[in-house]
Amino acid sequence: MNSRFTTSRASRCFAWFILPAILLALCSAALAGTAAIGDLVGTWVRPDGGYKMVVKSIEKDGKAEVQYFNPNPIHVAEATASLKDGSVTLFVKFEDVNYTGSTYNLTLAPDKNRLAGKYFQATQKETFEIFFERQP
Repeated sequence: MNSRFTTSRASRCFAWFILPAILLALCSAALAGTAAIGDLVGTWVRPDGGYKMVVKSIEKDGKAEVQYFNPNPIHVAEATASLKDGSVTLFVKFEDVNYTGSTYNLTLAPDKNRLAGKYFQATQKETFEIFFERQP
């Protein structure tokens, strides 16, 4: 009877402690490749011209603090991050000389090291396919 009690107790210990730990590890592994809005924070450079964008922070409501350089600072009027259809997106709008109304609509690549999308150059009324690479 004593060994039966020990086996039963060991089974309950497994069920209450070991099994949840295994499930947590499996879920963590499955989500490891999933991007989060916070993954946008960092320094990004467009290799086709050296344009630099720094995503400093993102608030809970999606409002982002972004700086942009070409090579001098360009005023960012609006920046928002969101999660759309499982993808992390970033919208940036400028309000500065030769940039007024220009925008970026970007999506974070699954590897989290590339932002790709469209740049609308308002003064030329043209849209370009572009990408940024994360800087260390």
